[in-house]
Amino acid sequence: MTRLTNILLWLGFSLTLIIGIIFDIYGVHNGTSRIHNLPLQGLGYTGYDMSLNPSERSLYSDAEVLKRCYQLGKDKFVLIAIDGARNRHAVHDPIYCFQGAGWSISSTRKLPIEGGSGLLMNLQRDEQDREILYWFTNNKTRHSSVVRYWIQATIRRITLGRSGQEPILIMMQSLDNKGIEWAKILDEFGLLFEI
Repeated sequence: MTRLTNILLWLGFSLTLIIGIIFDIYGVHNGTSRIHNLPLQGLGYTGYDMSLNPSERSLYSDAEVLKRCYQLGKDKFVLIAIDGARNRHAVHDPIYCFQGAGWSISSTRKLPIEGGSGLLMNLQRDEQDREILYWFTNNKTRHSSVVRYWIQATIRRITLGRSGQEPILIMMQSLDNKGIEWAKILDEFGLLFEI
């Protein structure tokens, strides 16, 4: 390797490192997250805010998180929406998260939703059964691919927000051991597709 090549490589590395630090310090922020547009009450549903537990506060740190319990008809569920614009490490693979918390995944299936699809997981731990439905959304498309989320979020940071809105993770979890009519909830709770 010639001396000139060596110098050019070190300059490129240094420039990349400096740009990376600048992007990390001056991340793309758009003010208040759109997750706060979701109302507590509406036609046919009611909800209340839930506080984050200490481990959730530590995990999510500077990310904007909405945690609510909603009741729509006879179905009750917890909705967690995470906007990682201020802390990209807060949004991670939900499968990894639930397995790390001791849940085993008994089944998964894609569930068609407006603008794409979500992933419906059936989980078990001890004598408990839960259903989790999650997807990532940039307010135009919806998907359950963590890799696609990372690509969208990275492109958004590189373009300083010009490539679209920050993808948000939406997770909905049943509260008890019985199943939920997810299709009915998604049909009647259309405001989910406006965030």
